[in-house]
Amino acid sequence: MVPFRLDGLGVVRVSGDDRTDFLQGQLTQDLNEVLPQQTRLWGWNTPKGRLLAIGQALATGDATLLVMPRELLDSTVQRLQMFVLRAKVRIEATSLQVAGMLSGPESFTVDGLELGSAADASATDGQTCIARVTGDPARALRITLPDVPPANPDARGEAAWQLADVRAGLPAITTATAEAFVPQMVNLDLLGGISFTKGCYVGQEVVARTQNLGRIKRRMFRFAAPVPADPGNDVVNADGARVGKVVRCAAAEEGHELLAVVQLAVAGEPLFVGDAVLSPLTLPYRVPENA
Repeated sequence: MVPFRLDGLGVVRVSGDDRTDFLQGQLTQDLNEVLPQQTRLWGWNTPKGRLLAIGQALATGDATLLVMPRELLDSTVQRLQMFVLRAKVRIEATSLQVAGMLSGPESFTVDGLELGSAADASATDGQTCIARVTGDPARALRITLPDVPPANPDARGEAAWQLADVRAGLPAITTATAEAFVPQMVNLDLLGGISFTKGCYVGQEVVARTQNLGRIKRRMFRFAAPVPADPGNDVVNADGARVGKVVRCAAAEEGHELLAVVQLAVAGEPLFVGDAVLSPLTLPYRVPENA
């Protein structure tokens, strides 16, 4: 199994005795469930419940690793540090290298570490951590210290990874879409990325109210498109009205595939990005037809 570099992803390392309690008050996920043998999807909101970042959390024994788009590392660290106050927490953007493996469901060994076949399995030896991807356990992440020999650079591998993310219905937040969506709009609740029982975190009141009052009027869907579309691009209907936004896009065997948040009321109508027609595709999980 040969890992390939995922240069678009980076890692924020959160350490210190109070790291779990601190992250409990920040992220949508229940950090008590991020155990050494598991990964968990999380979101991080503004006080108004708008997503600033989405990523995968891994536990390594002495720290929690937050894997996210590399372009958001510095801004995430700077903003998180504003909330530390007297907590015993250290937050740093790392030079840890992230690689991917399109592994399949079977067990395998890489860097001397054996990864089990169970969903959310992981293994670590202090220098390297490998873990299956929450929401798509056929794939695995490999995170290594800077002095570990790097994974192979392979643009085709990274493109295949991005396409697999789209096909798994896994959202991402970039600079272009920061603060554009509440977590339910990008289906974070359907992917197990929100805890509705753990208590308060930033934006929790908005997220809970949205869930309890049934005010989810927009959801994320998957589409095929003949041309690429950048995150944040508008989705319009036949009348030219803006009815949604592109979340992420990846090259496919023919054309491109993308995830876009659109109004539920028009989800079944002809939709466009610019002049390009969007063709509906299925997701591996069910999206509610109404709010």
